[in-house]
Amino acid sequence: MEPWRPNPRNPMDRIYPKTFCFNFPNLLYANGRKLCYLCFQVEREDDFSYNDSDRGVFRNKVHPLARCHAEQCFLSWFRDQYPYRDEYYNVTWFVSWSPCPTCAEEVVEFLEEYRNLTLSIFTSRLYYFGDPNYQQGLCTLRDAGVQLDIMSYDDFKHCWDNFVYNKGMRFQRRNLLKDYDFLAAELQEILR
Repeated sequence: MEPWRPNPRNPMDRIYPKTFCFNFPNLLYANGRKLCYLCFQVEREDDFSYNDSDRGVFRNKVHPLARCHAEQCFLSWFRDQYPYRDEYYNVTWFVSWSPCPTCAEEVVEFLEEYRNLTLSIFTSRLYYFGDPNYQQGLCTLRDAGVQLDIMSYDDFKHCWDNFVYNKGMRFQRRNLLKDYDFLAAELQEILR
């Protein structure tokens, strides 16, 4: 397989603490943070539980010849792992950046395929939140029934406990919530 092609069958189990603390803070301006991380968990309605095979982390693939955003990696992986479209799924994403308009459209198409799937997206930051195309992408997701919110303290702690190689270190808030209030208000304004 070419190095720039996504390898959707192999999400990472977890990310390192420094990676998490650098890429996930609620920041208005996040200079140098060009990668998007998507932590996911999939629950089936019959038991609403998940095991290690139903959660993981995707990172966008950046290559000049073929880019694959983290959302696209997840969608491809999910289609391979869960081919039965008549089952009920509850999927939660914790992402370092909100989806771009292209990914938003692909997610909506995916939800049309999997009509029995509910998706919640908790994002750390809003990607180009002043751009009308990016705002419309978020509204398109909302209109398709996706729950959208800015990551809160509880979301960060959940990610730390489930998606970070924390080696038993307790979660510390640090500066993860620096611009939370502004981003939460901005998202509500966009979705209004």
